[in-house]
Amino acid sequence: MTLKFYEFTGEYYALIKAYSKEEAIAYYKEYVCDIDSPVTQVSMQHAWGQFKPSLGEVTVEDFLENTVEVLLADPDL
Repeated sequence: MTLKFYEFTGEYYALIKAYSKEEAIAYYKEYVCDIDSPVTQVSMQHAWGQFKPSLGEVTVEDFLENTVEVLLADPDL
C-alpha cells in the first residue's frame, strides 16, 4: 500500500501523509483539530512544493518515509 498526501483547508490548514482519506481525516482530528475540514488528495509534487520551504532539519527521506504523519500544520495551533 502506498502513502498518499491530503491537504486540509478548513479552519486549520494541514498537509498529512496517510494510506487513505479516512486515515488522514482521523489523524487530522487527533493531532490537528477535531473540527471537520475540507480535504483533498493532492499529488506528491504538490505536497513537496508545499513542504519544501519548511524543510529545516527535515530531509527528503523524511518526506518519503513510509509513515503516517502531519507534514505541515497551521502555525496558529
